[in-house]
Amino acid sequence: MGDGGGQNLKRLLGLGVFELFVWLLLLLCTLLISHVAFGINLGATFAERFLTQAVRLAVSGIITLGWLVAWKKTTDFYFWRTVSRKKATA
Repeated sequence: MGDGGGQNLKRLLGLGVFELFVWLLLLLCTLLISHVAFGINLGATFAERFLTQAVRLAVSGIITLGWLVAWKKTTDFYFWRTVSRKKATA
């Protein structure tokens, strides 16, 4: 198998860890939305229910945007680390 096979296995392991991290972060955000956003209740009148739904939407959006920012930073880190390694071995 040689040195190249071990390097490929190392890359796959790194990619697997990266994938696991992203899925765990996604599950955490889903848990946050279900417990935090859906836990908000501002009252029972029509206006309070409307406001409750608007706040839930805003909180869910903020959590989702947080996940997207974390995803972007993680993929950028992984990409630039891979590019720098390729340049170092070239």
